[in-house]
Amino acid sequence: MSKKTKVDPRIKRTNKYLRDALVELLKEKDVTSITIQEITEKAELTRGTFYLHYQDKQDFLMQSMNEVLEELIEKVKPKPKQNNEDSSEVEENDESVSFLKLFEFIYDHADYFKVMLSDRGLPQFRSHMTDIVKKRVYGELISSIGEAEDGLDIPKDILISYITSAHIGVICSWLESDMKFSPAFMAEKLTRLTLLGPIRVAGLENKIKLPY
Repeated sequence: MSKKTKVDPRIKRTNKYLRDALVELLKEKDVTSITIQEITEKAELTRGTFYLHYQDKQDFLMQSMNEVLEELIEKVKPKPKQNNEDSSEVEENDESVSFLKLFEFIYDHADYFKVMLSDRGLPQFRSHMTDIVKKRVYGELISSIGEAEDGLDIPKDILISYITSAHIGVICSWLESDMKFSPAFMAEKLTRLTLLGPIRVAGLENKIKLPY
């Protein structure tokens, strides 16, 4: 994704109208069957306005996806300290803080994430989302795993894939349940699941029969 550039507020407003229209349409039909005409009519904008900003539907879909995910990246990345000691230090580098910011952002854009992570959304969206979770949320943890790779009982790639895939799966389940738990609750539980493992966190270590 490209570097963030300042966008005219009017353009941002138009883009939001079109994106909101897409979300509403995705609640009813697959992304491949949605037309530009349907999007503009739902947004109450003209096709001419659409083509002022996008070359075609695919361009609109990709730009809209990138805009939301760029916002997500800005939300979850650690912020520099606001003091005179060392501006290069980060104020918060704990994964649980990034988890909380991630869930808060998804909560605020729930309709969009719910349809885009569903079978009706863009196939690329889930992979881009997974990449963000891997690099922006689990960056420090994954770096630590890499440093300890020689002593791992399981290949690093399998471990990282398990952690990030589980994270996306939890997000999808949370959205499908209409977010019955708060972002703070989800962030805290997912942090514990990630660091301690599901069996231990659930209190089942000595209560279940292991399949081996």
